[in-house]
Amino acid sequence: MGNEKKVPKMVRKSSEIFGVIAPTFLAEPTGLLSLLITSTGDLIADSLDKKLSEREALRTNMAYQYFVDRLKQHQDNGLVIRDDDFFRFSVGVRKPFEELFEAVLIKSKDQYEEEKVKFFSNLYANGCVDTTLSPQMISLFILILDRLSFNHLDILNRFEILGLESLWQSNDVYTLQDQNPLLPTYIEELKNLNLITPTFWGDSPLKITNLGKKLIKSIEFNNIFDLPHNHCISKNNPVR
Repeated sequence: MGNEKKVPKMVRKSSEIFGVIAPTFLAEPTGLLSLLITSTGDLIADSLDKKLSEREALRTNMAYQYFVDRLKQHQDNGLVIRDDDFFRFSVGVRKPFEELFEAVLIKSKDQYEEEKVKFFSNLYANGCVDTTLSPQMISLFILILDRLSFNHLDILNRFEILGLESLWQSNDVYTLQDQNPLLPTYIEELKNLNLITPTFWGDSPLKITNLGKKLIKSIEFNNIFDLPHNHCISKNNPVR
């Protein structure tokens, strides 16, 4: 069975996308919204025109649909498309918003943990309205999100919920590994990415960094699974 039967009609041709999607949005005076919708439409149509497996086509389509839905929600909430270098370009250089959306589609296509596809879309949709998310930061977050598993993100989110109230210290990983032998590896990887505070000595606090907070907020992490093997972090009860 070919991809043609698996992909909704609205994403078969870029020329059709604007006619289907644009009317659901309110008029936007700068014209950036129209540019965004038509350009991302071109990219999704080009991506789906390539030979993809059934799952690859599904994930690519999901990424686009999630992005459009989240962008529409932003507009309904009164947020406007950012008017800065995100949409500008120099001669011979692609616009950042096009480059980054292509990256989102490529990374989403290859995700075996399909729940992460929505996080890529949320990140991009938030980047379209949040000027504190620079193109460089979005690019970094795309790479990090691709590298981390859902379990990494669940652990990071638990530290985000604990916030400054976290009582965990570096040496506590040896206690935590009694309950989940994989936690020291996961935590070390999060520290290496500067998402959890690095270790300088045994009693160094284990807390989420500002970069980690920004990542969790930007992807709008939602723990749709119950992962009991990580509950020990949320208990925030180190035994020393």
